[in-house]
Amino acid sequence: MSSVVIVDTDVVSFLFKGDTRAYEYRQHLQGKTLAISFMTVAELYQWAYSRNWGEQRLARLEERLRAYVVVPYDGELCKQWAMIGIVGANQYVSRV
Repeated sequence: MSSVVIVDTDVVSFLFKGDTRAYEYRQHLQGKTLAISFMTVAELYQWAYSRNWGEQRLARLEERLRAYVVVPYDGELCKQWAMIGIVGANQYVSRV
């Protein structure tokens, strides 16, 4: 079984749009099981709705989303996310 990579919303967006910034991430994603959080799914729909996407483009987004495993919400996941956020913020502050 391949290893799992959690893909950030921005990276999913870059890949979907064919943005040149996606190239930087491709080597880290190839051959991996790609996963996204339920929040990424919500953010992508928010992006689409705020830009008044039509049915055809929404269908294309939904098709692309099927390529990802969606990590479901649970309390432990939220606690881990909170701790990662604190560690990241502390590292940022220590560098400033």
